[in-house]
Order: sequence, then structure tokens, then C-alpha cells
Amino acid sequence: MATEENWAAYRMAVVDVEPPDAPAFRVTPAELGIIGEWPTGLVPPVIVITAWNPDSVHLAEDVNRARHADLVDDLTARDIPWWPATGHDVAGAGRRLDSRAPRGHREEGVAATGLTEVEARDLARSYGQAAVYVWTPTAWEVVSCTDGRRVTAGWKVGPLPPADD
Repeated sequence: MATEENWAAYRMAVVDVEPPDAPAFRVTPAELGIIGEWPTGLVPPVIVITAWNPDSVHLAEDVNRARHADLVDDLTARDIPWWPATGHDVAGAGRRLDSRAPRGHREEGVAATGLTEVEARDLARSYGQAAVYVWTPTAWEVVSCTDGRRVTAGWKVGPLPPADD
């Protein structure tokens, strides 16, 4: 069960997405009512799911990567389109996807289309996750996998920052 501190982090996290055949970009939560330009070719809703750190227990990176591979296998078996996505806390938000420097908290995951919100919550819950992000042209939402909690915000899209050296 997510704590209030977890929910505060979920609400402030940014997500880097690597869609096929397009430059990677960052989704940043914004004040409710602020809406960015929807990326060409993305079919909403886009749902961001991770298998990292179930029940907010920090696991070793190799264990998290194995869990991520299982999630990717599950999506592939269901014929669900997905792209790499990495969530960052505010301290880690300056990092690029390819940066491995230990700065801030990050969790690798996927941005998937073709799932209903219920399917996405069920899938994420099977990996011990408390919440998923549901992104549509009108909202960026943090949606609980364990109860009816939902936090709705606006969103902006921008390029990724330069890679750390």
C-alpha cells in the first residue's frame, strides 16, 4: 500500500518515453488545465507501468531488470504495443535514459497502448505496483492499483535533457 510520501513522489515524477520512429521525450506533470501538444502517432490512452521495486521495496538493479523483462514478455504475449519509459523523481529528472549515474530515484518501465485502465491496473498489481500513470490528450493521471485513488493533473511534453557526462 502506497504511503502519502509515495503518492507525493508519484505526482511529481517525470517520465521519459522512447516511442518508435520518433525522438524520445519527457512528460512532465503540470497544473490541472495545462495541456501540451499530443505526440503524433501515439494512440491514447498511453499507460505507464513498471515492475521495479514492488510494494516500494528497493530491489537490486539486476532483480529489477529481470522483473522488467517479465513485464515485457507479458505485454509481448498479449500483443500489446509498448515502448521503453523511465520514471524519475525530481532529483533524478536531469538524467537521460542512457545515464547510469546514481542520482535521484528512477524506475524503468513501459509506455503501453492497447490496454484498458482496468487491464493495466490488474497487470501492474500482479507485479506488486501501487499505481500506474494514465496519459490522455486531456490529462496525466496517477491511478491506484489497490483502491479508487486517482490524482489528475495537466501535462507538458519536452525534449530530454542532455546526457550527463
